[in-house]
Amino acid sequence: MDTGVLSIIMNLLPWQFRGLGILATIMFVFNLVLFTVFTLISLLRLAKFPRHVKTQTLSHEEELSYLGAPAIAYLTLVAQVTLTCSTAWGYNWTVFAYVLWWIGLVWTVTLCSFQVIVLAKRDITVDRQLSPTILLPLISVMTLGTTGGLIANYSVGLSASMAVPIIVTGYMCIGYAFFLALLYYAFIAHKLIAVGLPPPMKIPSLVITVGPVGQFATAIQTLSSAASTRGMFGSYNQGTWLQSSAASSVSAAAILIALLALGFGFMWITMSWYIVVEALVKRQLPFSLAWWSLIFPMGESFSRH
Repeated sequence: MDTGVLSIIMNLLPWQFRGLGILATIMFVFNLVLFTVFTLISLLRLAKFPRHVKTQTLSHEEELSYLGAPAIAYLTLVAQVTLTCSTAWGYNWTVFAYVLWWIGLVWTVTLCSFQVIVLAKRDITVDRQLSPTILLPLISVMTLGTTGGLIANYSVGLSASMAVPIIVTGYMCIGYAFFLALLYYAFIAHKLIAVGLPPPMKIPSLVITVGPVGQFATAIQTLSSAASTRGMFGSYNQGTWLQSSAASSVSAAAILIALLALGFGFMWITMSWYIVVEALVKRQLPFSLAWWSLIFPMGESFSRH
């Protein structure tokens, strides 16, 4: 996830310098290697210990939530197929990225709904123990929207008839995840106020809270940019909404909504980073795998230039 978002940022960074594109491609290939290796390891674990994997997933809130991480990593690869491969080698890679995106749609939305169903049916957590990792499946759906916007904006030879279904579906997906995230935010805030901070080794996971709103702001702007700046609505020219006359309004509304979301995200990012830095200064922040949380949510918040 971290490697993927860094490669995307390097590709989209407006301040380009010689060699940055090469570094972005290297990171993309490295990300692909990491994703392949860890996918094989995960499949081997599933094949060797299927009952253990099932029990852990259905009995622990964090194990269930972390299923969103591979989906996010996958979508960073899909985005780079568009930004790197389609740009370099043309339309066939555009079609490939397009197909990969729809596969990601089924994956992320199914996963997110599965999480809600399991949490509703099985008594595996309470509101005062809720971890910020619960947001990961929602972030995967938000990332789907961002990736769809990148495909619609940067793919070579993408027609309006292909782009508009991605734009419309992308809007629906980020709405699905955003309003559900608001409910989860209420539980997380209640947990922090009523109980206090997570254990020291899990404090970095608080930075995940900026993920949904940051990715939502990015997604809604990239999707609206494809509708307006690239002219996909005007080229499609169907119905009363999918028109060039509506595209500028959609773009303006997207910026306003993104600013509102980022304002909410600013509260979470200042709170989480204050707690992380304070724990670091007091030497109460032991190294753990949760440190990955310090990169990806920040990267997705700034990936819209």
